[in-house]
Amino acid sequence: MRPVIGITNTNRTGFIDGYAQAVADAGGSPLIIPVVKELPSLRPVLTAMHGLILSGGADINPSFYNEPPRQGLEETLPGRDSHELALVDYVLNRSSIPVLGICRGMQMLNVHGGGTCYQDLEREREEPGTLKHMLFGIYPFDAPAHRVRFLPGSRLEGILQTGEIEVNSFHHQAIRELSPTFRATAHAPDGVIEAIESPGERFIAGVQWHPEMMAEKDKPSQHLFQAFLRECGRKNHH
Repeated sequence: MRPVIGITNTNRTGFIDGYAQAVADAGGSPLIIPVVKELPSLRPVLTAMHGLILSGGADINPSFYNEPPRQGLEETLPGRDSHELALVDYVLNRSSIPVLGICRGMQMLNVHGGGTCYQDLEREREEPGTLKHMLFGIYPFDAPAHRVRFLPGSRLEGILQTGEIEVNSFHHQAIRELSPTFRATAHAPDGVIEAIESPGERFIAGVQWHPEMMAEKDKPSQHLFQAFLRECGRKNHH
């Protein structure tokens, strides 16, 4: 029986299909979760899930990490933010299903745990040599843009069986202050956090790149989704 994988809906038209296809190709049944104001109305949906993917999309409203909006902030959807924070809270505290955050989804896990974001990397990150991480319209979606190096002994290094991979890059925000509930387990060459993991046994992880855009041909992306689906199918996590 295929594990049912909930995927948060993205505001970017057409992009949700990539997440759904990557899940299907890895052996899962994708289930798109709509944004609603009252999370209890989704209880039957949530109890059916064997795993959760937090998708990419709009910037997280900085009010959710106690900062005013600054120059460089782009579209925010506070209704989606509130919904996803409640969803993450429910899944982390009232179930034991695996969770994978992708791009904004990784940032959402961090914000839920008390972390913060750069509202715009190029404007706010002062370290010299910061790469251009937003390559939308410049690079194809499945084209590698830079390398990421994994923390030795991390879950992701174990899944991918390598210390470095090439990834795509379509984000202008990133983790600034890391939540104490996570550890950073991958970095770009400029030091920007590219992956986070919960230190416990449960699969709770986030990646800053978009493996669903590369999964058709890229082996590491395929291995990531396959490992996530294996974990989701291991047992009844509820």
